[in-house]
Amino acid sequence: MSMLSESRRKKQWSLDPRNKNWSDDCNTLGKKMMEKMGWQNGKGLGAKEQGLTENLKVCMKNNKLGVGASLKGMDTWTSHLDTYSQLLTELGTCHRQPEELSPTRHKDTMQETSPFSLEEKSKKSKKRVHYMKFAKGKDLSMRSANDMVCIFGKPSGTVVGDLSPPVSCISVEI
Repeated sequence: MSMLSESRRKKQWSLDPRNKNWSDDCNTLGKKMMEKMGWQNGKGLGAKEQGLTENLKVCMKNNKLGVGASLKGMDTWTSHLDTYSQLLTELGTCHRQPEELSPTRHKDTMQETSPFSLEEKSKKSKKRVHYMKFAKGKDLSMRSANDMVCIFGKPSGTVVGDLSPPVSCISVEI
């Protein structure tokens, strides 16, 4: 048990978790001293009596968000990807060479190729590097638009046409 970060003990909760009995008790030394200096119950501390007049309340944090996090900005987690891809397309259009002037292009690279399929490449290789389940799981060229939305999330501000809510985002191929 020495690997645990904290010793495991049962925690006992008191019958008065907000300490209301102590705050309502008028016979404490601190209250008597402050009343002698001019403080009255219901006033705040400070020169202009601007301090808190109520007791502090402890709230239970029951979510796994960070301290101070709000749910308001949770939808925009993919917006930076959209701006980055827009920047790359703008850079590509500014620095693109005309196809006639580009000497490095060959006729076989000019032909339209199908999307890269990891599964087919694994089948064609002499040494099968990838297991079949691994190759199918990593191959995104066979996935539909609905599956891609489930994997990467739907960017805010864009509407993907006619996407019905999926029953489950995992597609199983046998």
